[in-house]
Amino acid sequence: MDKAIFITATDTGVGKTTISKALAKLLKDKGYKVAYFKPIETGIEKEENTDYYSLLQITKQEDLAVLYKFKNPVAPYTATLLEGVDIDIDLIKNHLENLKNKYDFVIVEGAGGVAVPIKIDYTYLDFIKETKIPVLVVSRSKLGTINHTYLTIKALKDINADIKGIIINEYEGNDISEKTNPEIIEKMTNIPILAICNKSDNPTEECYKKLLNKINI
Repeated sequence: MDKAIFITATDTGVGKTTISKALAKLLKDKGYKVAYFKPIETGIEKEENTDYYSLLQITKQEDLAVLYKFKNPVAPYTATLLEGVDIDIDLIKNHLENLKNKYDFVIVEGAGGVAVPIKIDYTYLDFIKETKIPVLVVSRSKLGTINHTYLTIKALKDINADIKGIIINEYEGNDISEKTNPEIIEKMTNIPILAICNKSDNPTEECYKKLLNKINI
């Protein structure tokens, strides 16, 4: 069993937090001690409205879930320029290692996609490469997702990332592209589609339960 997994997506608003919540709840239900870690959170107005607040209601962890918090809803590097705060990559990596030592499993969530900058010369892709953390990719179901997913997978393959699989999220089945995209994505990337989750699914639905066995948790 891996000690951690990195949840990334092909874009922002695809459903990384939904998947993170699902994994956290299912692992907690199995008796694991789980921690959630989002190194950087932007767009914070009220703490209770943030992604990490809802995760903490599940994990009940004592350790910090977020190290850097920014008010502006922009990429992390942009937020540092606007708010005058520098991000220490070593601090993030050290916190991850501490969490891995204290918990059975750590769910790490990025911001946006893998090319989102933390610093001008450092992206989440660099973080994945340096930490060698396994990756789960969340993709949209609709038109355009083939291109976005293919490019994301290609970038991850270029750094020899351990890609556990792809989740097609917020599936509605309203158009032909949604019905054909999963098969084409799987053939083009040679990465398995672990689950196709409906827009109405929540962390207790069968869709998410399939993930535990398929990503070897």
